[in-house]
This record gives sequence, structure tokens and C-alpha cells, in this order.
Amino acid sequence: MTRPITLLLRVNAFFINALATFFLIMACAHAQPVKISGGLVANGDVISGYRFSPDGLFAVFIADKDIDGRNELYSVRLSTGGIANISGGLAAGGNVSNFQISPDSTRVVFRATKDTAGVFELYSTPIASASPANISGLLVAGGDVFSGFQISPDSARVVFVADKDTDGVAELYSTPIASASAANISGLLVAGGNASVFQISPDSARVVFSADKDTDNVLELYSTPIASASPVKISGLLVAGGNASDFQISPDSARVVFVADKDTNDVIELYSTPIASPSPVKISGSLVAGGSVFSSFQISPESARVVFLANKDTASVLELYSTPIASASPANISGLLVAGGNVFSGFQISPDSARVVFVADKDTDGVAELYSTPIASASLVKISGSLVAGGSVFSSFQISPDSARVVFRADKDTDNVSELYSTPIASAGSVKISGLLVAAGDVFEFQISPDSARVVFRADKDTFSSFELYSTPIASAGPVKISGLLVAGGDVSDFQLSPDSARVVFRADKDADEVLELYRVQSGGIAFSMDVDLDDRILPLSDLLIFTRYQLGLRGAALIANALGANATISSATAIEDRVRAALAKPQ
Repeated sequence: MTRPITLLLRVNAFFINALATFFLIMACAHAQPVKISGGLVANGDVISGYRFSPDGLFAVFIADKDIDGRNELYSVRLSTGGIANISGGLAAGGNVSNFQISPDSTRVVFRATKDTAGVFELYSTPIASASPANISGLLVAGGDVFSGFQISPDSARVVFVADKDTDGVAELYSTPIASASAANISGLLVAGGNASVFQISPDSARVVFSADKDTDNVLELYSTPIASASPVKISGLLVAGGNASDFQISPDSARVVFVADKDTNDVIELYSTPIASPSPVKISGSLVAGGSVFSSFQISPESARVVFLANKDTASVLELYSTPIASASPANISGLLVAGGNVFSGFQISPDSARVVFVADKDTDGVAELYSTPIASASLVKISGSLVAGGSVFSSFQISPDSARVVFRADKDTDNVSELYSTPIASAGSVKISGLLVAAGDVFEFQISPDSARVVFRADKDTFSSFELYSTPIASAGPVKISGLLVAGGDVSDFQLSPDSARVVFRADKDADEVLELYRVQSGGIAFSMDVDLDDRILPLSDLLIFTRYQLGLRGAALIANALGANATISSATAIEDRVRAALAKPQ
């Protein structure tokens, strides 16, 4: 039994050493961004509006990558870096203007002047290849597809507005996502009428839209099946001069909530109606003379309540209210305000529908602070804590997807210095998570990762007016710069987090000043040297297993057998060995 025990001890020792090496390298090394937009023609740039596919496997972007001044559409497979032009050939002077990725990640729908210069049409293509199909069909002379099209949540159809049949008359159409069988779903419009804003219901069954369909210049709300023109007016009768335009569909697809001066001209109130029938109920209750409901209302994620901002009880004083979605029982949830105080727009309901977070100068006029309250009652907690004299909380806060914490920007510790803080959602325990900033430095945009673990932010943290990208744990100050070295004059312009929280894609003039390119990096700042199979993951049953086998002396096929990640882009044992040797050789 001596030999097997000795061998087992050797294996255990090797495994412990490999594990220690693995975590030591992870702790000491920082991520290095990888350019994913490929080479650009002279003066070419990646434009804003790039996106991850919902499955996290692709990034899609618009760039004048091949010809200066001609914006085309590209997808890049993040695991391999393989880039495809998916918009295909464009007419002389043609450009792609905007796009959306289907929720199932299989297709990209884009608007472009692709076939005829100056004529915007709608196209659909597989996400990884250029097989674009025109899905808007024939347009009348002078007609165009307007921006703002939507893909249904089930990825089956595309809804768009176009003056497709009559030049200058905007109507609503629905088509299958991969073929041109567009049907007019807005129905007949009065002379001068147009369809405008629309939303697809979360269950993909219906489309709600605003239009002056029956009376020119009177906007009313309609609901129709997504694939046919059977519109029902759901806003009900309007007073002379009244209009209904701003609306939201409840997450359960059952109701539509909208603001309108429905009962009294120029008095905006809040209503709720079933999505397919005109039975509107006023849910904002009575308003003081001169009062009005603002259009920045929100429906709770579980579709039970509506939170809205209004000067409901005192003219010129904005307060926050919560009411059941189908009845008028509004409760003031912002509590008493100091003289001159107001609740600011931009409040948020937590993803679990339990609480509402908002900014207000509630306790001191002119001093914006952050508050949290249960969604149905005024039991407020000031969660921003104390502020330095002159300090304020900015309204660009975010609630974490798990509803546990709130991240916010404020000049909380030093007046006129914007820093980043994180606090529990229901108590005042804020922690500065942006770390030290250079003199006159500020934090700008930030995003919480979908798994609620980290915050990625853009700041001139280390060098004034040099905007770089950082990642930190959500509840503690451990910022790591993840944008790497920037050329003199270079800046990070914007960024996106992947749906699985593993990666960040950002746009920067990182390698050449004034040349905006696209880069990927791991969100936690972990070095790619540990990602030996280049699948954008560092996993114990792939990367750590390979390191362990390497230290045990395994090479060739035995090193990588059943250990490569599902999206591995290196499958050669020789190449894997080279990466392991390079990682182990890095000075710690």
C-alpha cells in the first residue's frame, strides 16, 4: 500500500501547488483588453450603439470599417474574434443607421439605405453571416421605414412604422422576422392621421400604439393583434382638446397604463385599462387645482402597482405616489418634504417589486439625497448618508438586479467631486467603491453587472481628463483598471457588460488618438493568461484542471482531454502548453 499512498500524496501536493499558483496569478495579474473590431480604414471609427447578443456569444456594431464614411454592420464572435460584415453590399452612398438583435440571438434586424440611396428600408440577417433579406417590402415613391422598429419578445416578428403605402402617411406594419410579408396593422387613418409611438406586449400577442387615427391631431391609444389589423381604441372618450400618448404595457401583458388630459383639457392624469378593451380607470385620484401627473410613471415588475410623480396635493410640489394598477388608491410614499422640496424624476422600482428608490431635496431645500421606501407605504430611509456641505446625490443611481444594493454617484465627501458609492437598499450603510481619484477627477457612467457582483465605471481616476474603465466589487472599494494602457489623448467613450457578467466590451481611441475601436476585456480584471483555452472564462474544471495536469507532467492529448471549455478557441495541445508555460513564467 506504500506506493499508492505515496502517489496519492504526490498528486495532492501537485494539486495544492497548482491551486495556489492559479489563485496567486489571478490575484496579481490584471486583464489586458483585446481589440475585437479588427483593422479600420484610415479615418474609420466604430460608432456608438454596439450591443451584446442576449446569449453573450456575439457583439454587433456599426462602423465605417472598410470604406471611410460608409457605415456597415458587423458581428464578432467573442470567443474567436472572427468578424463578419452582415449588412452585405450597400448602394452608392448607402449606410446602416441602427439595428436590433433578436431575443433568441439568432438574427439582426437593421435599417439602412442599402438598395437605393436615400431610401431607408428594413433588413434581417443571421447574426453570423451576411444573408440580408429585405423585410419591409416595396415602398411607395418617397416612402421610408422610420427608426424605432421593434422585434417581438418571441423573436418571431418585427413591427415598424413607415410611409410605405402613401408618401408622408406613417402607418404601422408587422412582418415575420425573416421574410417580407408586411401587413398593415394600424388600419385606416383619417386624412392627415399618422401612427407614432408603439410597444409590443411582453407576451408578443398584441401591439399598442398612439395615433391620430380617427380625428386629425387628436392622439388616442389603440391595441391590435400583432399580425393583423383589428385595432381597438382603448383610451376611451377624450375631452375636447385632450390627447393620450405616453403609455406602458404591464409586464404580465394584461393592462396598459397611460397619461392623458382625458377628462379635463390640459390636466394630465393617470389611467389604466385592459390591453384589449376600452375600460379605462383613472388611478391617480383627484388632483389639486393646477396639479398634473408627469409621464415618468413606472409599473412594478410583478404588475401589481404603479408608481408615479405628480404635484397632486400641492401645486408646484412634486411628490411620489403608489397605487394598485387597476384602482384609484394612491398613497403618498415620499413623505413630508421641506418647504421648497421636490422629488426628482428618475425614481426606480426594485426588480423584486418590494421597494422604490428616489432622489429628492426632502430634508434640505436644494440638497438632493437618496431615499428608499416600501412600494406601498411611506416608511422612508435616507440611504445616501451624510453629505459634505454643498454635496448632492446625482439622479443616475442604479438598483442591483438582485434588489439588494443601490449604486449612486455623489459629491458626498468632497464638493464638486463625483465619486461612486454603494449602499444596502434599505439602510444607510454607503461605501465609496471608486477609490481615490486624482485631483479634479470624477466618476461618470457606471453599470452594475447582471449577476449583481461588480460595478464597472468610467472615470478620469488616475489622470485628469483621461477617461479610463474600472471594475470593482459592488460592496467594497477594490477598483481595477480594465481598459489597459491608452495612447496619449486616448479615452474610453462608452461600454457594455455581457449578459453573463463575464465580459465588458468598450469603445475607445486606445491605440490611435481619435480612432474609436472596439475592445473586450474580462469584467473582473482577471488576466487572460489564466484563460488558457481562450473561451473568455477561467474555470476550475477547464483552466485549473489543465494547470494541474501540466504540473503533474501530462502533455499532449492527455493534457487537454475533456478539459476544454465549450467555447474554447484554442484546441491544440501544443498551443495550450505554450500558454500554460507563459502564464507560469510571469513574475509575481
